[in-house]
Amino acid sequence: MGIISPSQFTENDYVVFVVGPAGAGKSWFWKKLFENRNIPVVKIRQHVKALRCNLINKSTNIVVVIIPSLYTDHEDSVAENTAINWLKLSFSAKCHSGILFLHSLDSDPTHSSMLMVRHLDALGKALPNKFVVPSHVYVVPTSKPDSTLPSEESRQRLSQLSTVVSTLNGNRGHKWHASVFPGVFRGQPELAWNAALLLLKDVTETQTNEFFTLPRPSLRHMPARLPDARLALKELSDLLLREFKKSESGDLGALITLARTSLGFTPPEHPYYYSGLISLANVLRERFEKEDGDVDLDELIVLRRAAWECMLPDDPERQTVLLDLDDCLYERFRRGDAVADLEEIISLRRAALERTPPLNRCRQLLNLANSLVEKFEKLGLVSDVKEAIDLGRTALELCPQGHPDRALSEDCLANYLDAKTRKRGARARMTEVGKNPPGSTSPDVKQFVKKIVFEALETIPLRLLHTPTGILCNRDIQLSHFERSPQYRQLLSMMSTCDSQPSAAQIHEAVKEFFRFATLSHRWASGEPSLRDVEDTNIYDVDGGDGLEKLQHFSTLALRRGFSWAWSDTCCIDKGSSAELQEAIGSMFSWYASSSLTLVHLFDISNTGSLADSAWFERGWTLQELLASRAVLFYTQDWSLYMNRDIANHKVDDALLKEVEKAAGIEKQHLMNFYPGLDNARSRLHWASRRRTTRPEDIAYSLFGIFGIHLPIIYGESAKIALGRLLAEIISRSGDVSVLDWVGEASSFNSCFPADLVPYQMVPRIHPIPGDSARPNDLEPEQARKLYSKLAGLPRAGFGNNKLTLPSIVHQVTAVILQGFLTSPSRYTYAIHASGLVPLEVTLSVNLDKSASKYILARPWHPKTLPTQASGDEDAAWELLEQLKQPFNALLLKKLPHNEYRRIASDCMITARPQDLNSILDSQVLIPEIV
Repeated sequence: MGIISPSQFTENDYVVFVVGPAGAGKSWFWKKLFENRNIPVVKIRQHVKALRCNLINKSTNIVVVIIPSLYTDHEDSVAENTAINWLKLSFSAKCHSGILFLHSLDSDPTHSSMLMVRHLDALGKALPNKFVVPSHVYVVPTSKPDSTLPSEESRQRLSQLSTVVSTLNGNRGHKWHASVFPGVFRGQPELAWNAALLLLKDVTETQTNEFFTLPRPSLRHMPARLPDARLALKELSDLLLREFKKSESGDLGALITLARTSLGFTPPEHPYYYSGLISLANVLRERFEKEDGDVDLDELIVLRRAAWECMLPDDPERQTVLLDLDDCLYERFRRGDAVADLEEIISLRRAALERTPPLNRCRQLLNLANSLVEKFEKLGLVSDVKEAIDLGRTALELCPQGHPDRALSEDCLANYLDAKTRKRGARARMTEVGKNPPGSTSPDVKQFVKKIVFEALETIPLRLLHTPTGILCNRDIQLSHFERSPQYRQLLSMMSTCDSQPSAAQIHEAVKEFFRFATLSHRWASGEPSLRDVEDTNIYDVDGGDGLEKLQHFSTLALRRGFSWAWSDTCCIDKGSSAELQEAIGSMFSWYASSSLTLVHLFDISNTGSLADSAWFERGWTLQELLASRAVLFYTQDWSLYMNRDIANHKVDDALLKEVEKAAGIEKQHLMNFYPGLDNARSRLHWASRRRTTRPEDIAYSLFGIFGIHLPIIYGESAKIALGRLLAEIISRSGDVSVLDWVGEASSFNSCFPADLVPYQMVPRIHPIPGDSARPNDLEPEQARKLYSKLAGLPRAGFGNNKLTLPSIVHQVTAVILQGFLTSPSRYTYAIHASGLVPLEVTLSVNLDKSASKYILARPWHPKTLPTQASGDEDAAWELLEQLKQPFNALLLKKLPHNEYRRIASDCMITARPQDLNSILDSQVLIPEIV
């Protein structure tokens, strides 16, 4: 084991200080960190407990240092003095560091010798002035295996520890960012590494965001440009995960946390981000198989779905992920009987069938048919069983006599035919129900109704406020309310008679009517009540701040409007559950669309105010709430109706709707009849371009429902990445190149995307050239048809592997002439000449190379703009030429190595115009890959 001199510390060292009072188990913790032989370590100096772990080519390292108690005199003073002198000599370089503060649960955290702030301040004083004192602190509870501390007292100590840590944050001597590690160290090496890596994750995120807190005026900033060590730490996390999984005695909870940490180190834009999702899912699967927990199953589905969506269509592993997702969804369907899960299973099996070679499709055909039959047996749609029978027959045709799947295909087809004929038998059995004694109801009937009720409940939020009682109700309590209702008794009564039995659709409608609910739309403020604040209590009995008072007003207003149920995004979602939060954000648009009324509280508008003055029209999340809600009522700050318009729906009031149209910048037809989807993508981005969210990444997440897109919610990613993922999905699914019409700053995610939504505030306008109905005599029809065929063969634009593939008509730039230059800010005006185009002028914030051959002007192409050939080839070709004569918004692209391109952002739209008809006929076509 070699010795490293202090002078070798660099800015690539990530230092973990292990701090704590005597008896906290620091040496024990330190030894457990490095007992794995596959982690290369070197000793830093004799007589100092510090080891360096080399990660990648010795360029990024973790240094773990045990600090003796510098506040108490219980430890070896020689070791203490040695450590202090070593610290002052060693840390002249501005390394990146954090603190693991160990506290034994056998000690009272409130005792004077245990006070964290004094131990931490003592460490701050021991460090040299040139070294930035760490601000990130993870407090790790420890407990020796032979500890006799009763479990109740242990829980009390953990509670006391949390209280002490909360007082540590914001301490006037140093602005600590402290939190308690969610686990107790009892000698598990995987848990020790979890604590260290979670700490380093916070440190690297601070480094990446260039956000530093200075504890004292004398301390200096760390350098503005820092190496990003996240991928190096991810490799270490993956190594540890592989090693700890080999141990049968490993802590499964700690392994899951380690997998989450590894995923957190991976940027979402990384091409192998999906592998982190799969690793986490695989460890969660182990716990699910042992503990059978529904929460784990829900998260498994979210993770596998996210991995499948991240992978390229031709990735050979994608089929395996699809099958795993299918298995998880079917397990949840088996438990909960939810039609939504079955619908997704059917969709996945269709996708699997499409990617299976025709001769190998027998099993895939049968899998899809089986799910269709299950749906038929639940909902009774004959079209489902007919399709299943057709699929079964196709599978049978693929399996001649002697084929190993012949018997299976015959058996499955017989089952499908039986299912179709069983419907008559089911009707006959339902008639038999009428023979029960008067006043009694068959258990089968109750189960049948209950099953359909659960299906209907899947379309509404998981939790609803019961406005008459003020109680927050989960699914079970909602069902209990329904089973005590007159509607439920009437359904049972109808089911018990053979004359007027309700259909499944009628039962759905009865449940929907019973659970009519109102939603709250508002701007969040401080003090909003959370799920933990209101569960298991009556909201009308609780005293609180403005947030709780708002919730109470909303609930009573909903009750006055005839709604027994109400939903608010503050307290009706468990935001501590990542799986539930993901599902809630993905379902929120449909919940507002399903609600019978949305009450909008404009906290900043008085009775004499104007809608356009409210911040509600400037917030990101309220856009989907406005569009999704079919009925809306606006309330002012004192909860009176806006303009005293006491009607059922302010959206049907022409005068008020005009005011909403002006305040929101959205046309009336969209306010009245909006449907999520990818149509008019740029218009939808324009609506959101003046809105803001508290968390920057939410501006993209708030649009998922508006576009009907389901993507992973990854809090902590940058707003640029979140928006980039959204735009990439829009282009991949629609090919809509109008989202590329913008001017301003380019995104680091991809140069063809803007850094934020602000550029979409401007609506592109091009003045068309009048068309000419007379065709020129010298036009060669064959040339026009060739151009038509060339463009007809182009695919849609797509996005994959962080590259935009953009089918385009391209024009080689032949000359770049600097026309003018401004210094503050730097602006360059160029005259640009390109083949086939009229010379144009453009203003940029970058200085172009003198070599014009590096640049092209691209006209993005979408197949839907190609004229149809309904009236003949020649007519369609002529119509295409008339279309291509028009000016267009061009993209300036710069050639890079490896046949890639980068878009050069401009300060204004680059409006280009073809020179003449011949230049159009000579158009060149290219599909550049843009990074």
